[in-house]
Amino acid sequence: MILNANDRARKILVADREFLARGLKPTLFGDLFHNSMRASWPVFFAGFAVYFLTMNLAFATLFHLGGDCIANARPGSFLDKFFFSVETLATVGYGDMHPGDVYAHVIVTVEIFTGLSTLAVFTGLIFARFARPRARVLFAHALVFGPHNGQTTLMARLANARHSAVMEAEAELWFIFAEDTAEGKRYVRFRQLTLTQWRNPIFVLSWTLFHPIDEASPLHGFSEADLLAMDARFLLIFNGLDEVSGHRLNVRRAYGGADLRFGHVFADIATPSAEEGAPVEIDYRKIHDTEPFG
Repeated sequence: MILNANDRARKILVADREFLARGLKPTLFGDLFHNSMRASWPVFFAGFAVYFLTMNLAFATLFHLGGDCIANARPGSFLDKFFFSVETLATVGYGDMHPGDVYAHVIVTVEIFTGLSTLAVFTGLIFARFARPRARVLFAHALVFGPHNGQTTLMARLANARHSAVMEAEAELWFIFAEDTAEGKRYVRFRQLTLTQWRNPIFVLSWTLFHPIDEASPLHGFSEADLLAMDARFLLIFNGLDEVSGHRLNVRRAYGGADLRFGHVFADIATPSAEEGAPVEIDYRKIHDTEPFG
């Protein structure tokens, strides 16, 4: 059972919205792999350090309960038993101290099994974290509503922050809004916005996405005030195949009402060279810049 009668709330971030979830049991150890993959590197290593210290304290306590069961350890020294546990759990075994009776041999057997299992799990988690593909995609901070080819258009912009290409790149733009039913209940609706070009065979520099707001568009007829009143949000999803690692990349960016720019267009980030044959300059510092149309 994952439900819990506890009234404690937990914050959950969905797109750019924050919700409080109640009634779910904590899943720290029940979903250990997922939590280990989500944690930052400092938190990940800090958690392992706490586990390592706790396990050694526990085994040192068991050795201490057995009296002077560790040969060459100082009589009654908990510290010697703790360091003996560290050496055993890490399968180091310097040889200065060793089990002195059957009780100690049994505890050492359990600890060695625990140490080998811990090493295997920790090594697997380290590999999984390093092997997980991470997309370095820059999303413009805002979406703009402006003219494009004589049509009012919703535009989004993103750029590849790596020097390698992303093959078979795809983008989706979703319109998320709250809608009241005839019964007075409010539901969240999702509408996919059609893009003039949603696939890119080779994504290297920047990519501007266009959604014409024509009669077929879910945004047709909505003014700026209407979108804000609807608590409208937009979700931009990007995925592609990294040519270096061969892994599929997935990343997303959410936009709220404060991220919408009406009557604006994106500033040009490409500057043609004045000299013939010279390369075009791409200024990624302008990726977020917009300017009023006209």
